[in-house]
Amino acid sequence: MFGEFNESARKEVEILRILSQFKYPVGSTVLRRELGRRGFHLNDRTIRYHLKLLQARGMVKGHGKQGRTITVAGLEELEKALAYQRLGSVLTRYLALAYSITYDPLENKGKVVANISIIKRKHLDKMLDLMGKLCKLRLLPAPYFKVLYEGEEYQGLTISKDKVAVFTVCNLTIDGVLMKAGIPIMLRYGGLAQFVDYKPIRFVELLSYDGTTLPPLELLVYRGVTSIRYFLDTGSGILPLNFREAPAEAREQVINILDELKSRGWGGIVGIGQPNEPVLGVPVAMDRFGICIVGGLIAEATMKEIGVSVETFAPHCLIPIENMEKVA
Repeated sequence: MFGEFNESARKEVEILRILSQFKYPVGSTVLRRELGRRGFHLNDRTIRYHLKLLQARGMVKGHGKQGRTITVAGLEELEKALAYQRLGSVLTRYLALAYSITYDPLENKGKVVANISIIKRKHLDKMLDLMGKLCKLRLLPAPYFKVLYEGEEYQGLTISKDKVAVFTVCNLTIDGVLMKAGIPIMLRYGGLAQFVDYKPIRFVELLSYDGTTLPPLELLVYRGVTSIRYFLDTGSGILPLNFREAPAEAREQVINILDELKSRGWGGIVGIGQPNEPVLGVPVAMDRFGICIVGGLIAEATMKEIGVSVETFAPHCLIPIENMEKVA
């Protein structure tokens, strides 16, 4: 039924999963609440659209104003889809998102991969202030953001009372720019790196992306083991980084592209190794070199350090950079 497991298919699988957990008909209001808890912030109209498609395929059954229930065919399809999801990996999805960008550094236009963080409205100024400090230190992958306020709608995402959604640029966008230039990038690890006097020293923890179904960097951030606030005050601390590799022959081209991004205010590049040499203590494969980039969740991790509750969905979607504004 679902064919290629794209974003639309993931939404429909979640709808089926929720319906399978209820013995009685469920309406769009309940579905919206449950989907939101799982990272899919859809409005009622979008949910009804997907329900209509599912009903046309025989996956759900309508019960008038009471709502809908999942059918036997829907349960069978859900079981197949969940098996497919288990076979997939975070790495596959991340690289697919990176490859899907259309951002052109020379034109400064096109779609970028975005993370979404949902916080209480009263914490927005603090988050924007932290983003400004991180940007000045060139620790944000890109100096752009978008805020969605209560009652506003964007790409099927609606914001509940007293909340805001902050879109930031995911560092997968940088991988996408390199991939679009014909450079094969391999995302290897998410990890934590020690900094002293604003300089990266070494990785102190690494989690591989290969074969995992859980995002390594998110796991590390949610453990609360970063010390970004201390770094902002002293220049020393533990920061979240991603580690990727590229062919040695492409090193000069990679540096030129990253320099172009830097000229437009992009940052987060904290280490570019030499071919066949370790970077921050991490070895690379033969005839490759390593690139270390600060995780796009660094602002969200900093908010967590100061005790602010943050719902983070990273990476979440593609949005035009023209719809974002620059960090002050």
